[in-house]
Amino acid sequence: MNDSHLPSPGSPASPSAEPRRAERRHRRVVGSGETNPRVAAAQYVARHRLESFLGALAGLASSVFGAEATVVPHMRTVGRKRRLTFVVDAADAQAGIDYSAFLPREQAFWTAYAHLPKPDVPFLVAIRPARGWCRSEALAPFFVHLPTSGDAT
Repeated sequence: MNDSHLPSPGSPASPSAEPRRAERRHRRVVGSGETNPRVAAAQYVARHRLESFLGALAGLASSVFGAEATVVPHMRTVGRKRRLTFVVDAADAQAGIDYSAFLPREQAFWTAYAHLPKPDVPFLVAIRPARGWCRSEALAPFFVHLPTSGDAT
């Protein structure tokens, strides 16, 4: 074992090593306000006992959209309040190309979702039709018809 990179017990540590150690310690501070968003969402789900609702939502998503569909909880800020948002990723690659073919399945999802018992905790549910759609589309799903040159009169 080569310990040449370590200072000897009698010699002082290199002056450049101390700032790096302090910087490393600072980044590892627990509770510094910057928490992992996935951990925050998982803690919220556990604290409010929403695991069964998450499971039911995931089962509903996979039965309507297929086995590739997933449901992931996210903590989002709505106004000044933190809200839980369940993002249903339908994982339908064709939805990005032909949304009108995807729309009946999305409507079937919302119809079945209406019959699920809801928890008494404020939350949102958003559908992301295809992987690769940006986060803002998943959190505020709305669709706009943009005219092409063939549509112009």
